Amino acid sequence: MINESKRKELDSHWEKIGKLAEKYGFILFAHGGVMVLSTHENQIKDFGEEKYLHRQKEMFRNDMTEETKNER
Repeated sequence: MINESKRKELDSHWEKIGKLAEKYGFILFAHGGVMVLSTHENQIKDFGEEKYLHRQKEMFRNDMTEETKNER
């Protein structure tokens, strides 16, 4: 039998995990209690640099473009 108390306790952390994954740009897909996550390295390999940069900026507000010396 499943320990329902333990299952509920573990599931209670799902929202926090989702918020962290979103904040740090790891989410590839999310729907109905399912998230597919990927490292940034793998996102760059899978999407290519241009699409990766666009996704990070538009979906997660993460500007991943390299700073130039004048911007620092």
